[in-house]
Amino acid sequence: MRVLAHWLLVLSVPLLLLSATIGVAFNSLWIYTSGFAKYDVATEIGLSDAELKRAARELIAYFNSPNQMFLDISVTYDNGQSGPLYDRDAVEHMREVKGLLWLNYSICLATVAYILLQVIVFWTKKRAMLAWELAKSAWHGGLVTCGLLVCTVLLAVTGFDSFFTKFHEIFFPHGNWLFYYDNHMVIMFPIGFWVDVVLLVGMVGIVLGVIVTGLGWWGLRYLRRCEQASV
Repeated sequence: MRVLAHWLLVLSVPLLLLSATIGVAFNSLWIYTSGFAKYDVATEIGLSDAELKRAARELIAYFNSPNQMFLDISVTYDNGQSGPLYDRDAVEHMREVKGLLWLNYSICLATVAYILLQVIVFWTKKRAMLAWELAKSAWHGGLVTCGLLVCTVLLAVTGFDSFFTKFHEIFFPHGNWLFYYDNHMVIMFPIGFWVDVVLLVGMVGIVLGVIVTGLGWWGLRYLRRCEQASV
């Protein structure tokens, strides 16, 4: 049980780092607006930068609203006409995306809760081992994080189309993620946008993994020195 608890704690590290990074990315207005500017979405879709930015804000608010089931964003186009930004199929797809994002939030909270639970258990029963367990878990968990994300980034870079397709086939089995090229969903979030997001999330996760690994290594080294000095 002790070994199992240790490796569950180790696996909590990549789950926490990755889920937290994904959550931050989906809530980053900068990521949306930078992507819109890079892929000239304003020209392609016929909206001003201000309208696109407002739409991004409303999309973020929708993702975080526990009561709003369907996305409803209305915009005013450059020609003066007003209307919904997304069609019915896109709205339904966004509903499933929101469900996955909330699952990601749940994973993040669950890993935090498990880590805190382990800290409490060690503090009440094996206080002397708490620092050792945290240092070892950080070291191993950081290494696992770096390994997984390096593989993911390499896979995404070398074959993103296959990676993107397989991801959607797994998490959107009904096939409602397929749109025509003139759909606003595709124009606002082209393949290049998702390549950038995956690379950004992956690199941030790797950096965090390196930091956690370094802290774990330093902690183990410090604890060994203290143990030797007390002998």
